[in-house]
Amino acid sequence: MIKHNWKKWLACACLLVLCLALFKEAALADVGNSFSGGGGSSGGSYGGSYGSGGSFFTFLPFVMSPSGLIILLVVIAYIAFFTKQKGNPNRRTMGGVNSYSSPGFSSNIGLNEDAVVSRIKENDPNFAAEPFKTYVKEVYIQVQEAWEQKKWNQIRPFESNALFNVHSRQLQEYIDMKQTNYMNRQNIRSCVIADYRMDGEYEVVTVKLDASLLDYVLDDETGKLIEGSKSEYQHRSYRLEFLRKNGVKTKAEEGISTTNCPNCGAPTEVTSAGQCEFCKSIITSGDYGWVLNHYGKW
Repeated sequence: MIKHNWKKWLACACLLVLCLALFKEAALADVGNSFSGGGGSSGGSYGGSYGSGGSFFTFLPFVMSPSGLIILLVVIAYIAFFTKQKGNPNRRTMGGVNSYSSPGFSSNIGLNEDAVVSRIKENDPNFAAEPFKTYVKEVYIQVQEAWEQKKWNQIRPFESNALFNVHSRQLQEYIDMKQTNYMNRQNIRSCVIADYRMDGEYEVVTVKLDASLLDYVLDDETGKLIEGSKSEYQHRSYRLEFLRKNGVKTKAEEGISTTNCPNCGAPTEVTSAGQCEFCKSIITSGDYGWVLNHYGKW
């Protein structure tokens, strides 16, 4: 097994080197510029600079050199060998969780959702995986849509104060530059409850979400494509972290809603300070339910 794997990893390394030499790094954004090379956005720190790369012509002498040609031959041999493998290696199961090896998706190998959920239920017997994952997917979609529409107040009920402020500042940069980051044709492929931990006075649940989408930036006035592609799908694995105060429990026989206050149940109308306009509770602090506190790459 070891002898077989080192050949595979060597070929992967060669493929990576060649790709770096041949192609300019794609300038991608996503919410909070999470996939542009600056990392994810969280309550404590964040990044958001656009990715950059060299021109093809800069690397042309290398590609035409003996070393470059050798790498190219290795890559071709790698592709030829692994495309002959029988079966469907792109999908397998471990610990009850689907694992993908498709380009762009990180593997789920090593994740055991059942074990994580069991740990959560020790503190919260009414917690259930499927309602929570439905909530996670709804929050993810609403975050993406609000970012594209530049209406970030729509996200106020679902993000912690710190994360909301970070994303608001990043979105304002697009508004000031008169640009729009479009994220179309969302397709959530997988959602896995990956980890659970105590962090001070909070419980934190980490979710791995795989999704495909079109991600590109247009100039608002001219419609000119600035970054990304309108036709090339991006396949991404996200790390989403949700927190709530220790001691908060899931209410029996009640789901998690993105349309109602987790405290009073009234339709979600939240002030800029994260306060429910009906019961006056601050619902973005984790005192009443799960709120998103980290959004970034897996």
